[in-house]
Amino acid sequence: MSVFRSGVLTVFLSCTCLLAATPTDRQLYEAYLHGDMQVWADYLRTVSWQDADKDEHNRILVYEYGYVPYLYSVGDTARCRKACQKYRQHIESQKEWMSEAEYQSHSSAVRIYSFLVNKGGIGNALSGWRLAEKAVQSDALNPLALYMRANVYFHYPKLAGGNKDKALQYYLRAERVMERDSVFRYHWMYPAVQLVVAQCYDKTGDRAKALAQCRKILRLHPQFIYVKDKYLPTLSEQ
Repeated sequence: MSVFRSGVLTVFLSCTCLLAATPTDRQLYEAYLHGDMQVWADYLRTVSWQDADKDEHNRILVYEYGYVPYLYSVGDTARCRKACQKYRQHIESQKEWMSEAEYQSHSSAVRIYSFLVNKGGIGNALSGWRLAEKAVQSDALNPLALYMRANVYFHYPKLAGGNKDKALQYYLRAERVMERDSVFRYHWMYPAVQLVVAQCYDKTGDRAKALAQCRKILRLHPQFIYVKDKYLPTLSEQ
């Protein structure tokens, strides 16, 4: 089970320094590309859930979706547990305002994160899988639902249903949906999905497509530091 816990989810993140005003999606997107999570940490610490409107609630949830597994990936278990608990509370308080696909996607994520930090046991991991399935069934064009379903296939081990080929299918669908929606032009999930498409190609043995995907990423997001300085050079040397 320790292999499972260490491999399930390390979700695609990073950000820059504290901004004077509440960061916009564009600023948070640029922070992600530059590889410094502090902007996200400051945003989630200072934004007021009670005073936020519906749109801001949705934004908070999307950044919690990414920030919780970041804390797990860097080994900050105590903060990860607290952030996960807050994320769960926010999901439930916003339930009546979210679409079914959005609610199921966030609920899937928080259950898996809870499993990773040893809260709730294997039942949370199984529930997370089922909810990710239901989210896509609820709305096959919802980008968060597609992203969550892909993440489950990508990060779960084979014995638990993981499948890199199926993950790639869902990531590609999510990428296509985001490409058609201007909302995602400066949104962290767009380059994050594109990166994992490249990683899927690499892990399924299609290095040429992985390299082509990296070049596409850098045309669209030239300041994506991880791809430019680490992932693409390493991939090119293989």
